[in-house]
Amino acid sequence: MNQIKKWIQFIIGLIIVSIGIVLTIKADLGAAPWDVFHISLTKHINMLTVGKASQLTGLAVILFSFFIARIKPTSGTIINMLLVGFMIDLIMSIIPQPITIIYQYIYLIGGIAIVGFGVAVYITAHCGTGPRDSLMMALTKKFNIDIQWIRSSLELGALIIGYLLGGPVGIGTICIALGIGPMLSISLDLLGSLSNKHSLAQTDC
Repeated sequence: MNQIKKWIQFIIGLIIVSIGIVLTIKADLGAAPWDVFHISLTKHINMLTVGKASQLTGLAVILFSFFIARIKPTSGTIINMLLVGFMIDLIMSIIPQPITIIYQYIYLIGGIAIVGFGVAVYITAHCGTGPRDSLMMALTKKFNIDIQWIRSSLELGALIIGYLLGGPVGIGTICIALGIGPMLSISLDLLGSLSNKHSLAQTDC
């Protein structure tokens, strides 16, 4: 029963994250680094949605992580990849575009807060990392470089490639980069889970 509760919490967290991602994209003020890349792919590949681009990127990242560091994806990693992509496309079709600049900023700020909270919910379930977190750990293991440098380099790389391919970069991109961390920390406080901040790799489920 405890495992079932953890999986439910994990899935709810991923759905919350998906809502936040869609809000930041719909704000149209600049997306998060990985979303800049995902959106840029949709501009060059017919019939590709943002959610499917996220899934394909996640699959590529999982395979790359396995080949360079033999990091096998957990069931949580696979669910993360599939569910977030599916939910992004579903929610994109439901949430309307903001009609004024004020609503754009409401979407952006709300999206950042929601993503931070959603991440806190799903990581404290300890059911596995996301594909990009697995890649972070694979590169850290392979090259023995601090994980924060790896994370920053990956996000910067995704941002630059996405921008060159026509992805949306703007003030929102900066706000997201600066805002997610603090919102995650606040959310972990609210959940009473400060001790779990660095437990991304734990897989109790």
